[in-house]
Amino acid sequence: MQPDWDQRYRQGDTPWDKGHASPALIHWLKNYPGRISGHVLIPGCGAGHDVRAIADVEPASAALGVDLSPTAIATCQQNKVHDNEQYQQADLFQLPWKFHAAFDWVWEHTCYCAIDPSKRPQYVSAIASALKRGGTFLGIFYLNPHIDTTIPNDGPPHGTSIQEVESLFLGDREFALLDSKKPNACYPGREDREHILQFQRV
Repeated sequence: MQPDWDQRYRQGDTPWDKGHASPALIHWLKNYPGRISGHVLIPGCGAGHDVRAIADVEPASAALGVDLSPTAIATCQQNKVHDNEQYQQADLFQLPWKFHAAFDWVWEHTCYCAIDPSKRPQYVSAIASALKRGGTFLGIFYLNPHIDTTIPNDGPPHGTSIQEVESLFLGDREFALLDSKKPNACYPGREDREHILQFQRV
């Protein structure tokens, strides 16, 4: 059973929110300046930290964060600091038609691990629908959210594997793998438990 995400935000029960953008994203933006450009979609944006980081470092980009929770989106709007930083309440699996083939980049962080694993093929289809041909999907994936591997991972967050993600994205031949590597930075406690994957929409 999926959590009531809006209730979690209303209650302030958001342990995944570290108060700042993903260290892996920050490191990537600093080391590949200007790489992200055009329209960028950030699904499951939460409080908008990653959206602001992209809008701040890549001023030529139009960064759009979407989230199921109206409370999260309201928080994003209150904390908005950049003109190229936008937010909208939306379901990734039912994006408005205007968002189809509208984005040059998609940044993934904590959305994939939050959804029910049975919906992961739908997630890949949603990303493919949102991206333009030649667009880029860049994501950091939480491989093992649970330090104690003897405890069943009933999530969320739900763990994954590099092999699973690659299989899902490459299976329908709508994506080509561009890069696969261990992140250079992460939140404390996530060392060796995350992986960066980059795909191109073909």
